Amino acid sequence: MAKKNVHRNTTSGTDSSSSEDDEFVSSSSSSEEESASSSSSEEESASSSSSEKVVKYLDSRSYKRLKAKVFIWVDSNLKDIFEIDIKITWAEQKDEIVTKLLPALRKLVDKRYKVTNKELLDMLYRRWHSRHREYNIRIQGEEKIKNNKRRTAKNSKMQDKKKRRVVAANYLIQNNDNYINRYPKKDLINILKETSYHLEEWEETDPEGEWPVTIPAVVEKIKEPLDPCDDPDEIDINNLELWLEKELIVKEAVKTKTTSIYIYDKWWRSPELRLLLHKRIDPTVNLLRTKQTTLKYKRIDGNVQETGTPPNGAPSWCLNKAALERLNRSTEVPIYDWDSENDSYNGDDDDDYNNPPDIDNNNNNRVESSKKHKRKKRKYHKKESKKRKSKKSK
Repeated sequence: MAKKNVHRNTTSGTDSSSSEDDEFVSSSSSSEEESASSSSSEEESASSSSSEKVVKYLDSRSYKRLKAKVFIWVDSNLKDIFEIDIKITWAEQKDEIVTKLLPALRKLVDKRYKVTNKELLDMLYRRWHSRHREYNIRIQGEEKIKNNKRRTAKNSKMQDKKKRRVVAANYLIQNNDNYINRYPKKDLINILKETSYHLEEWEETDPEGEWPVTIPAVVEKIKEPLDPCDDPDEIDINNLELWLEKELIVKEAVKTKTTSIYIYDKWWRSPELRLLLHKRIDPTVNLLRTKQTTLKYKRIDGNVQETGTPPNGAPSWCLNKAALERLNRSTEVPIYDWDSENDSYNGDDDDDYNNPPDIDNNNNNRVESSKKHKRKKRKYHKKESKKRKSKKSK
């Protein structure tokens, strides 16, 4: 696959670079900040003119706040009027929801919020859909419940991984990291926000051969005649040459079942994308981590998801040669991390976020020793503590 180096301006002392970094750092929470500012300004205007009717724009934060109120009202004040049944379909009860529940709910909705009947119905439908799905899973048996819990845990781990990587990327940009500043800001934002770029992590039971022994087996040593045809009562017990000593397991060993997090790679991910996530961002994730994981993370050779497609609009440098050819794209891709072009990195190493220094992995690769990792963490926390103290003193 043909590659071309792309040199980006990484001068840290210019106003333009700092403004771009600030823009990226705030991009992940810009909607919340904008909603907070608009909310506060509108509340101030409402307090200054209480007689004036205020129609508040339903931004993301206001929507969540209103949704919480709606669910409280539905479960308490409006329960006697009509209760949504999770056991039946939405179509079977939609007419009663519209004619009985919705009008009563409209009276309770804060007049400051600009919300339509469709938005209120959408809130109620999403909640019913989630509970209806869980109910259907429960009535299908323990196996379905177990699989649903695994799926929920997988999704939770994915969200946690994305958040930690966003924090790590912001930290690197704020500190003018030489490598992270080479990548296009737009690509970084899309990669960190889009779930498809990150690997799924499933909690699974380890093979029985890897389970630790908690209670050793009870073994008893016995003697049998070396020649099976000999009568044991007629053989001299002191003549060891005529006897065969064996070990008889009286009681089997007791083992404890263990689970690990198994990582499944995706067929289309390029070495360049893996390098960015595993070697540039994840070491910082591990550095900023205050509490290490208790479960082991395992990336087994051959655990590759052959199904699925790359995200829409994925940059060419995030796709490997097979994916580029399948999508009829040019195999000439830009290389932003050109220092590693000759390092023969193929992305097969366990990522550092999923394998802290004190956890063994299949390739025995570690970013840093445990002692070095702890020293870096202490140094970082001391630095942050000094910053906080200096701000308080001012």
